[in-house]
Amino acid sequence: MVSIKTTQQGLQDGWTRATFILKKHHLEEIKALAYWERKTIKEVIDEALESYLKGKNLERNRGIEK
Repeated sequence: MVSIKTTQQGLQDGWTRATFILKKHHLEEIKALAYWERKTIKEVIDEALESYLKGKNLERNRGIEK
C-alpha cells in the first residue's frame, strides 16, 4: 500500500495543494476573471504564475550553481 500525503490526495501528478494569503481585491478580481473567461480559479492562477515566471532565471536567484 502506497501512502499519499493529504496535500496530494485527489490531485494529478505534478500538482500540489498549498495555502496562500493574498489581498481581498486580488481574489475578487481572480474570481471575476475566472467567471467571465469560464475558467476555474486554479486555471487563472496557474496561467498568471506561468506568465510571471516565464523567462526568469530561477537557478541564479536560488543560488544554485550550474
